[in-house]
Amino acid sequence: MNIAYDLDLAVVGGGASGLAAAVAAGRALPHDAEIAVFDAQPRCGKKLLATGNGRCNLTNRTAAPSSYNSDDSHAVNQIFSGVNVDDTLAFFDSLGLVCREEDEGRIYPSCGQASAVLDLLRLELARLNIAEVCGCRVEKIKRDGAYYILNSPVGIIRARCVIMACGGMAAPNLGGVDWGYNLMKSVGHSSTKLSPSLSPIPVNSPHLSSLKGIRALAKASICDERGEIYSDIGEVQFGDKALSGIVMFQLSSAAANVRSGELTVNLDMLPERSDDEIIALLTKRRTILPHLTLENYLTGVFNKRVGMCILKQSGMTPLSRSVSELTDSDIRRIAGTIKCWRFPVSGRAAWSNAQVTCGGVRLSEFDGMTMQSRLNKGLFAAGEMLNADGKCGGFNLQWAWSTGILAGRSAAEFLSKKK
Repeated sequence: MNIAYDLDLAVVGGGASGLAAAVAAGRALPHDAEIAVFDAQPRCGKKLLATGNGRCNLTNRTAAPSSYNSDDSHAVNQIFSGVNVDDTLAFFDSLGLVCREEDEGRIYPSCGQASAVLDLLRLELARLNIAEVCGCRVEKIKRDGAYYILNSPVGIIRARCVIMACGGMAAPNLGGVDWGYNLMKSVGHSSTKLSPSLSPIPVNSPHLSSLKGIRALAKASICDERGEIYSDIGEVQFGDKALSGIVMFQLSSAAANVRSGELTVNLDMLPERSDDEIIALLTKRRTILPHLTLENYLTGVFNKRVGMCILKQSGMTPLSRSVSELTDSDIRRIAGTIKCWRFPVSGRAAWSNAQVTCGGVRLSEFDGMTMQSRLNKGLFAAGEMLNADGKCGGFNLQWAWSTGILAGRSAAEFLSKKK
């Protein structure tokens, strides 16, 4: 066998979780331990550089087990008991990263650069003599006695221990892949259905093209035939064929876990006012603005184009009519649209627009205390490839850090015991 790399530990994937795992393992093992990180991309951490619009939303102060969807909530609890937010911040503090907390618990590097997070991780790899092998996609993995044998373009990789941190399918332009799931399947693991999450929601509406680029504060709800699944208040951005913005990303996470049935997004455009208060407001405007046409009836309440589309959705056309012509029934219909503007969901989001993968390798097949496979001793997994996804706002990076650091430490302990 022509062995290109003979290692104690091979980390497959050089994203957030893989880099954290390599650093955690390298710190816990003797300095002469042979460790290498293998990544299919030309450079490690490409997706990390894009997080938080280039600022890297490192974690969220409120991140907790309840923040995640998974097939094994008990394992999620165990993982966070091993590495929580404070542990993660201590880890980055030890690398030299200074952080600051902003709105809604979001934590960023004080320098505002995702590149600084990646640089500090890579500097620590260099200090620990951990190799980065880029442009190297692992093609096969199998167990051979006390070793794992990995096939790659650079030759055979032999390792006593392996951490799989291949990432998920989201954002293929930043390195999102599906081959990690196939590698795990080849050693006996199974995956749940994969869906794009934290993405714009594609919807049907005759009015979207005229609203493209407009932002508006609203309470947004994702609903199926049984009622509301999830709701949140935030800024909605109207697109040509989709609704976007952080609030929509949160809704898309809930929608990704709905496997069948028709979905709608309902917008409450004045969540701070009750139905009766809106009817009173609209009635007053009919009284004080009778000289206007309907085109300007809601100007001053909403963006003019938003107001016109609400009226069209309520069946008030033509908008050239006088405000004075509105009946009480018309006002109730307009108020109904303002409180519940319905947008039928037209399909699943594209992987290219998703920030994270919903679904993955079953977490129940791993020990939540160590991230070690229950099926293969010496095989660990971390990050997005596992079946756990969180909300927008630093939660998914926290999952990468928690699972990565835990897997790295556990792999080091496994190797130490074997020696």
